[in-house]
Amino acid sequence: MSKCLSCSQAGKGAFCKFGPQSRAFLQSNSLKTDYVRGSSLFREGDRSNAIFLVCSGKVKVSATSKEGRVMILRIAQAGDVLGMSAALTHSDYEVTAEALEPCSVLVLPTRHLMTMLQNFGDTSLAAANVLAEDYRAAFDEARLISLPSSPAGRVARLILDWAQNAKSRSNPFITMSMTHEELASMTATTRETITRTLGRLRKDKIIETHGVVLKVLQPQALERLCAC
Repeated sequence: MSKCLSCSQAGKGAFCKFGPQSRAFLQSNSLKTDYVRGSSLFREGDRSNAIFLVCSGKVKVSATSKEGRVMILRIAQAGDVLGMSAALTHSDYEVTAEALEPCSVLVLPTRHLMTMLQNFGDTSLAAANVLAEDYRAAFDEARLISLPSSPAGRVARLILDWAQNAKSRSNPFITMSMTHEELASMTATTRETITRTLGRLRKDKIIETHGVVLKVLQPQALERLCAC
């Protein structure tokens, strides 16, 4: 219980706002697991048996088409919960969750989730919030791909979304832990287009990068690109 109370993300995620009883149950019945970059929390098509609460790090959530094309749907961060829909419907995982960087995750077996839902009212509200966040993430991904008509516009939209998320976490910088190929998967473009677009944005001093750290210098210019 003390670990959750001392966590820097306490109160930020749906499952990080529990009262003392729910929090104590979560800590007693979940397993804290560390994942290295590239390791899978769960894979699309696997039978669901747990939900995953991200405590630190970032997790790439993706789906694969029948043709084998991989689409990155979202990047989950500390406070996010993964696998909720599959757990509640007792079905297979609809997506693959893979560590984008070293992560620490609480793994809560589905049977214990059901016990929490039956006994703690705040768990039901938290589960509803998680599903709402999943819907929002799906909406944002659809908007990212369909609304800006140009590849540069889609890249600009992604950077702006990340900048807004970083600002909400009181961070002026974006950590670019994704490869150019992964960025291409998120924006329905190519690795070459990503490299060319980021180079142009740096040259025009719209963004600046230092290693994996990115800072937006001209958000208005990115907004104009989004309209293209």
